[in-house]
Amino acid sequence: MDRDWTTDEWNNWWKNPGERPDDDQMEGEHTEGEHGDDCDYAPTLSEMLVKHKNLLFSQGQSSRMFVTFCGKALELKWLAEQGQIVVGNDCSEFALETYMKEQHIEYETIKQDPFVVFKGKSLPLALYAGNFFDFKPDTAGDKFDCVWDSASFQSTGISDRQRYVETIVSLMKPGAKYLLSITDFKGLEKWKGPPYHITDEIVEETFGRFLKWKVIDQNPWGPYMERIFFLEMK
Repeated sequence: MDRDWTTDEWNNWWKNPGERPDDDQMEGEHTEGEHGDDCDYAPTLSEMLVKHKNLLFSQGQSSRMFVTFCGKALELKWLAEQGQIVVGNDCSEFALETYMKEQHIEYETIKQDPFVVFKGKSLPLALYAGNFFDFKPDTAGDKFDCVWDSASFQSTGISDRQRYVETIVSLMKPGAKYLLSITDFKGLEKWKGPPYHITDEIVEETFGRFLKWKVIDQNPWGPYMERIFFLEMK
C-alpha cells in the first residue's frame, strides 16, 4: 500500500525521532538501552559509504556529491571534510537547520525559491530544504559527479519511484556514480510505508533503463540486512 508522509509528518518525525504518524512498527524497532531506558533515534556514519568511498571519488579528488533525502545524515559533514562539494536535499527545513546547529557548522540562510538553502561558510556544504522533484540541473549550479542514496529511494512513494529515478538521472553528469543503500527489513512488505520493501526486480524496473547496476556488498544491521548497490550511467 502506498502511504506517503506529508512534509509536516516528516518534520514531526525529526522533532520526535522515530515517532511514526501511522501505527506501523518494524519488528525489533523498539529497543532499550543498556540500563533499560528507551533508545533515541541517532544517525550514525554509514560504514558502507566509508568502505566504498573510492567507488565514488578518489583520495584528493574533489567531486560534486548529491545526498538525497539527507535529513541529519552524518555523511554530509564527513563527505565535505573529505574535500567533496556536498549538496543535500530534504523536505524538512527543521531537520536541515537543526543539523547545521548540532554539527556546529557556521552557515548562512539563503532564500532560493522554491528552496531555503543552509550554506556552510567554511565547509563546502549546502542543504536545500524543499521538494525533491523541484530540484533542477542548475538549482545548485551544476550537475553531480556522485550520488549517495541511503534509503531515499526506499522511502519514495510507490507511485513516485519512476519520477524519482528520472529526476536523479537528470541531475547526474555523464559518467556519474551512484551508491544506493537498501535495507531488507523483516516483514516490511506488509507495511503501509515508508520505508518500502525493495527487491532486485524493482531496482531493475525503475533504474534499469538509465543505469547499470549490481549488488556489491551487504551488511547486517541488527535483525536486518543492508544491501549496497553500485550504479553508473549506461
